[in-house]
Amino acid sequence: MGTESLIPMPPPELRLMVTTLDADYFDNPNGVPIIAGVPLDAFGTVFDFGCGCGRLARQLLQQNPKPRRYVGIDIHKGMIDWCSKNLTPVDCNFQFFHHDVYSPGYGLDNSLKLAEPFPVKDEEFSLVIAISVFTHLYKEQATYYLSEIARILAPQGVALASWFFFDNESFPFLRDGPFCLFTDELDPTQAVIYDREWFLDTIRSCGLSVQQTVFPPMPGHQWNVFLRKRTPNAVDQFPLGEEGAAWLCGATRKPIAKVAVSDADKFKVEDFSKKEKMRLYSNGPPVLTGPVVELAAAKAKLKEMETTLAATKWVVETLQRSWSWKIGRVLTSPVRFVRSISPRLG
Repeated sequence: MGTESLIPMPPPELRLMVTTLDADYFDNPNGVPIIAGVPLDAFGTVFDFGCGCGRLARQLLQQNPKPRRYVGIDIHKGMIDWCSKNLTPVDCNFQFFHHDVYSPGYGLDNSLKLAEPFPVKDEEFSLVIAISVFTHLYKEQATYYLSEIARILAPQGVALASWFFFDNESFPFLRDGPFCLFTDELDPTQAVIYDREWFLDTIRSCGLSVQQTVFPPMPGHQWNVFLRKRTPNAVDQFPLGEEGAAWLCGATRKPIAKVAVSDADKFKVEDFSKKEKMRLYSNGPPVLTGPVVELAAAKAKLKEMETTLAATKWVVETLQRSWSWKIGRVLTSPVRFVRSISPRLG
């Protein structure tokens, strides 16, 4: 009997929320390192941003050697509760925490805020994992959480994050972007696609550098980007321009048409890299924006009404317990009696 059979398997309904029902996708029966190319010593302390129902945690529990410490966070409270109840007992060094941040897809009942700090100290983790996380975040959230990754990453640590990418050059009619695209009107975070140049400028501003970029298994799918703390002589291993363009979201069988420089100059498109080069993203979590602001206002109004209703109920209950109320009930009892029998007398 392998160790995988001793570790609880997430129920089908939770597995289906994060990936396939295939149990093999949650197993690591051979105990090999779960991420190819990452040094073995990097698995010593692992922070799993968006751990879901414990797919990677379960594989790491079977890995040889397994991490000395693992922390997983997720916005879905039900998944975190399951992991804490079923995986932490397997190894008490594997801890799970609910990340109380609003999400229209997985955190409707969470607090109405776009981000909050990771619940760990600075430079504590040799490996930070964020698979299928930045593909569901607004730009303000992405910039903040990149700075959080830089904060908790050990000096020689490595971070792995997956992204959807496109090139903003394909949208010359918009001067200030877009630097991210959305694919769903009702839930914009269903899939978020980022401009490559914006990504590179942002990770630099957050004190990170690209150690390696791995193209997706098919064009338009998620790229895997390995990040490290930035050093003065860092060279980002990240493709721009024609390099890697065939793997972008929206890539076609033919390259994008080239235009004369004089024609492009007519649009006076701003250079984002110069405009945003010195911007830092370490001033705290982003404030609420867009429809979330309206939702927050509606919830605040509802809370105010509930408070007023509770206060009114308390006043009524207090009056009912008072002597004046009881005396009044006694004095009016004959009237109530007459009213109760009047239909029968008629």
